[in-house]
Amino acid sequence: MSLFSEINKVPLAFDQDRAAEARAMFPELSGAALDLIGGAAGSSPYLHFLLQREGDWLRDAAHNVADTILNNILAAVPDGLSADPGVELRLAKRRLALLTALADLGGLWRLEQVTGALTRLADAAVQSCLNFLLGAELTRARMPGLTAASRADLGGYFVLAMGKMGAGELNYSSDIDLICLFDESRYATEDLAEIRAGFVRITKGMVKMLSEVTAEGYVFRCDLRLRPNPAVTPVCIGMDHAEHYYESLGRTWERAAYIKARVCAGDLVSGQRFLSNLRPFIWRRHLDFAAIQDAHDMRLRIREHKGIFAEPDVPGLDLKLGPGGIREIEFFAQTRQMICGGR
Repeated sequence: MSLFSEINKVPLAFDQDRAAEARAMFPELSGAALDLIGGAAGSSPYLHFLLQREGDWLRDAAHNVADTILNNILAAVPDGLSADPGVELRLAKRRLALLTALADLGGLWRLEQVTGALTRLADAAVQSCLNFLLGAELTRARMPGLTAASRADLGGYFVLAMGKMGAGELNYSSDIDLICLFDESRYATEDLAEIRAGFVRITKGMVKMLSEVTAEGYVFRCDLRLRPNPAVTPVCIGMDHAEHYYESLGRTWERAAYIKARVCAGDLVSGQRFLSNLRPFIWRRHLDFAAIQDAHDMRLRIREHKGIFAEPDVPGLDLKLGPGGIREIEFFAQTRQMICGGR
């Protein structure tokens, strides 16, 4: 069995010249395999670029089935414990994107396998960057209380995957929504300012390593704006601070956001404890009408902010933010999740 032996559909090429160029790069292929290569390249300039860049790798890897290729890509992701993983992470992203697209377009993988593969790479990439950056902080000895043993759990630092990443639903162009926290109870009060500053440096470094566009491309764009009060808080805060915020000021949309939250990297124990402590906030036993109205008003505010007032049958409708679009479907589902989940 091989990657191309299980093809059960192929895309139609939009750009026939690009498709022909891609097929010419793989003279050893024929039939459905060659149609898949041509259809993929002819439908996407990015996939055409990946076939040019990673064609030699694909020829060798394609002797295996898609799941084995995926596992090999993920196994090759550097752990970040020694060298800067930036270049290798970008290589892994290119190869996984190409594999995922071919497995998707060729009918080899179901939707959840496609989004799951991209999510698994995102998890591994975040952990790899954090391992490397924590090592750099240990070398500089600027964070009191951190020792070589802190590498095992990143000194109480953890990352929550939110949104599509949290639910294992990343698509090809998704940003990754992250909330970065640390367990301040592990440190002496007089050291907290330096510890917080160190974790802020690590967080900013991680975002740069993942999202910076280099000659090798980029890994993932990162969005940290789902954290508590992002306009005034640093990119990493203490978990107790976050808990107090949600207990006193947490809003309905933040409860909805936490439906998909999961710990994706760092100190998994502290992260899971944080989410457990937040369960009464997320899943209220009784959701009053004011909370439901709040969710409804937020949907209207988004529509007003974006200037989207078109009726559903008007050409040019925004399928994501317009009436009846993806965002409204999400609000409908999340409101009912909060009501039924709390009960």
